[in-house]
Amino acid sequence: MKLVKRHPLIALVNNYLIDSPAPSNLSYIWNFGSLLGTCLALQIITGVTLAMHYIGSVDLAFSSVEHIMRDVNSGWLIRYLHSNGAAFFFIFVYIHMAKALYYGSFRAPRILLWSIGVVIFLVMIITAFLGVRVTLGTNVLLGGNRNN
Repeated sequence: MKLVKRHPLIALVNNYLIDSPAPSNLSYIWNFGSLLGTCLALQIITGVTLAMHYIGSVDLAFSSVEHIMRDVNSGWLIRYLHSNGAAFFFIFVYIHMAKALYYGSFRAPRILLWSIGVVIFLVMIITAFLGVRVTLGTNVLLGGNRNN
């Protein structure tokens, strides 16, 4: 116990994670903010890794995705982590927004925070649409054109 109080790094972690006061209504639903941060970090890491092997040409985009899936070491895993991570990211965002609506986080002292969150959500939707369109797969090309 003396080490916890004497060592500055351990004392900082102890004060922040263990001995910090917690609100009485704290439950598992409050974890979705940190889950969003974890999913965002996973999306950035896997996205940069995929971008290193991706070719953005109309002729070679689909072939580069096949190359990632077949030839890159654990490329299939990185691609599926990225695609499923995006799905979980949006699920966690919807739960996070439902929690904010339930607890009234859009009211008086937090109106600006809520407005910034709405703007971030709209940017996320646009980014997700562009991320799906960038692979130029057959289903994406047909999905973007509903005139068939």
